[in-house]
Amino acid sequence: MTEQILHSGVSRKTLVAVLVPGLIAYSMGQTVLFAIAGPVFRDIGMSESQLGIIISAAAVIFVFSSGIWGRVSDRWGRKQTIVFGLTTYGVISLLFAWVMQLGLTQQLAVGAVFLTLLVLRLLYAALGAGIQPASVALMADVSSEAERSSAVAVVGAAFGIGMVLGPASAALLVGFGVLTPLYAIAGLGLLGALLAAIYLPKQTRRAVNDAAAAKPPLPIATLLLLLLGTLMIYTAMSAVQQTLAFNLQDLLQTDVAESARLTGFCFMTIAIATLAMQGGVIQVFKPSPITLLQIGLPLVVAGFVIYSTASGFAGLLFAAAVMGIGFGLATPGLMSAASLLAGSEEQGRVAGIMQATMSAGFVIGPVSATTIYEFDRSYAAILATAAACTAAALIGIWLLQNRRLLRESFA
Repeated sequence: MTEQILHSGVSRKTLVAVLVPGLIAYSMGQTVLFAIAGPVFRDIGMSESQLGIIISAAAVIFVFSSGIWGRVSDRWGRKQTIVFGLTTYGVISLLFAWVMQLGLTQQLAVGAVFLTLLVLRLLYAALGAGIQPASVALMADVSSEAERSSAVAVVGAAFGIGMVLGPASAALLVGFGVLTPLYAIAGLGLLGALLAAIYLPKQTRRAVNDAAAAKPPLPIATLLLLLLGTLMIYTAMSAVQQTLAFNLQDLLQTDVAESARLTGFCFMTIAIATLAMQGGVIQVFKPSPITLLQIGLPLVVAGFVIYSTASGFAGLLFAAAVMGIGFGLATPGLMSAASLLAGSEEQGRVAGIMQATMSAGFVIGPVSATTIYEFDRSYAAILATAAACTAAALIGIWLLQNRRLLRESFA
């Protein structure tokens, strides 16, 4: 039976109310950066591939640090890990925006801007990677196995809200200065850290379930195909995210401000669709991970196909909506499927492994997509679509192999 009350006497609903603001701020920062970084880098004098290197190099560190922080959260505590991560995120985001400002005003040489931004992003990846795995593990702590998909989706919904508000804030605030959204989001991240430090309970009581407690340590080999599929699907998504602003600007021949605004609308569409699934549909119907993946993955693939064939803004916007619906269903399906196979003492470890795998996609996707984009715009979209198709096939095979275990856990 699930334990709904924490050691401090705080209910699960109160915990969610405290946790969600920081996650929203964190998510907003990621989408704001994707929306404005491409055009700003061009104005500074840096290339598409330099942006890809910064994102991908940080993702390499994120891959390793996510797994470590997942284990740390099992020992150090969810609250401490989340507060530390949000504080690091806010401080480094402020510095990141300031250095970009120095580059735009030519107070710092292009090479120095590139190296400084690279170092800052690497520090962020090393120190702030515990936010999401600790949050997912915290929700697993206070949910039964039958509630796992909807509990994990709460974290996804918070990220979805941030993905909506992030591009919206970029579109609204860019008129006050192209970097104003970054400064604002960094401040919100620090506010989220403060709220978590004050109100988040120090300990959570794990959900008590005899089957979960009896589960042996989960071998990584059991998750191999799931991890490979997750890697491929996040490689595809990161490739689109990193080249969307360039693709839109080149397709529509818009200036920097208009490109940032329209890119923001595309990201906002993805976020709204994702949020509708994770904050609405999943919370109401509480589907199993199998159902989420069986519906979500084909929609993800369809979104990439539409994106790769789009010839105008309307097509890109429609592709964004389909991708958002697909990812809104598939992502909590992936996380909860892995969580259900793990015992109650391994939730942080497994969440960290899944987060590390997702981050690995941001190693491969940005640097490969931006490099390929410099040669031919269409090839980047085609390869992203191929990666999404491969991911759907790998995860489908994994589901067939583990269908019985997942059904037993979810029952």
